[in-house]
Amino acid sequence: MINPSYLSAALLLLLISCDSPAGRTPAASSGSEAPFAGSTGTTDPAALGSSAANLPDSLHLISPSQVGRLRLNMKERELLALVPAAQLTKTSYQYKGVTYPAYRLRDAQQPQAPETILEFISGPDSVVTLRRIRVYDPQYRTAEGIGVGSPFGAARQVYGLTRVRQDEDDFVAISGQMRIGWILDEKSLPANHGTDMSTADIPPATRIMGVRVR
Repeated sequence: MINPSYLSAALLLLLISCDSPAGRTPAASSGSEAPFAGSTGTTDPAALGSSAANLPDSLHLISPSQVGRLRLNMKERELLALVPAAQLTKTSYQYKGVTYPAYRLRDAQQPQAPETILEFISGPDSVVTLRRIRVYDPQYRTAEGIGVGSPFGAARQVYGLTRVRQDEDDFVAISGQMRIGWILDEKSLPANHGTDMSTADIPPATRIMGVRVR
């Protein structure tokens, strides 16, 4: 005859094993629980768009009237006090038939990256101040992740651009709100395009080749 105490102990062990996590059938997982997944289910930031993949640090942030630590209207002597001489190469540029000073700025973190061009102009009392910054280095981005290499469609969606026109040597989409010009790859534009176009006529995949802050 089986001892009743033995039967009670066996039944108790059976109940514990059925209630343990290993003994349960997993519930079906809902897709909404996957963290940071996009509409396609990917968690790779590069696949979620430039805004997610290319947010800049403070030294590479493009904002109205400023690129990193560089500010429009800063004096030449302020630039020379801020940036090590080894990163600067003095040059010049033409504006309305007049030659003005400029500098080529090498990035301290990536010396082989495309140089940033700093264009100065003479102001009152012949004080030379920073007039415009030209960026060709993809490391520099706006807070929304837009910069060199971004598709024009992304900039249009974020900043509501309306017109694109020839300006000096560049074909540029101007953001009045940001005071930023997006230099476009003309090879991607429709053949025989005019010097002033609606952004609706620009293919969304057209690449941004440079950024002008003025």
